[in-house]
Amino acid sequence: MNTQNTPVSQEAGDSLCAAAHTRILRRITRLDDWPVIARPSEPTRLVAVLDVETEGLDPDDCQVLEIAVALVRVDAEGRIVAIVDKAYGLQDPGRPLTAAITKITGLTDEKLAGKAIDITRVTQVIARAEAILAHNALFDSALCRRLLPGIAHLPWVCSYKDVDWAGYGYDGAKLGHLLMQQSMFALKAHSAGDDVTALVNLLASALPNGRMVMGEALDKARTQTVRVEAKDVPPRDKGEVKRRGYRFDWTSKVWWIEVSQFQADYERSWLERHFARVRVTCVPLDWHNRHVR
Repeated sequence: MNTQNTPVSQEAGDSLCAAAHTRILRRITRLDDWPVIARPSEPTRLVAVLDVETEGLDPDDCQVLEIAVALVRVDAEGRIVAIVDKAYGLQDPGRPLTAAITKITGLTDEKLAGKAIDITRVTQVIARAEAILAHNALFDSALCRRLLPGIAHLPWVCSYKDVDWAGYGYDGAKLGHLLMQQSMFALKAHSAGDDVTALVNLLASALPNGRMVMGEALDKARTQTVRVEAKDVPPRDKGEVKRRGYRFDWTSKVWWIEVSQFQADYERSWLERHFARVRVTCVPLDWHNRHVR
């Protein structure tokens, strides 16, 4: 049937115009309601999706208050085909929470009083995974490796860093904002359980190129790169290295950039040509050390 010249009513035309300027958000799916894909593309792997809430922002000087983990099965297409297991725990830090932390997390001294995370249970769930994924893995890994020494051997994936959100046209990379850009919303945020649910939903959504977010994050995380570090760059030249994409690491006091293995030698050559006394170090990176302090 040729509809090219079929007249459209004013009402239908108005509806089409409104739809073009409207985005419908759907509520994220609860993990208990997650649909199971009966015939996943092989091979499949297990990934532990994790979130923590803490009493502060410095991972070296704060304690975990709340942890949530969802063990998910991922197929060869990057689809989350099943929720395999879950773990959750609260921890009494042994000192009063600040008003700011209570406001952000909803946790209170009364709710945490006498609570202790079941380290054995949480470790058993995570240890079944091939990798651990968090939305800010550098922060979470520092805390979890101290809290859960039994998972120290596992690699980390960061859905914040290991997906080129800006390159795909997204205008922000915070979890709640990304959900909305993927036409979803969560009723609550900043509790470990709610944020893990939100993150699993985000990972199960598609990028503009059709790839699943989970698949993209896993592939990027496993890519081997090189961290080129430059020590003793003259202060007067910091603008030049910043324009080239280097960032300053205040802990190790070096300028650094992460590049491909092919580009690493070129970066070393560029630094040594431009700065006579610079000391250059090239550190190979993969998902075992990229997001680990």
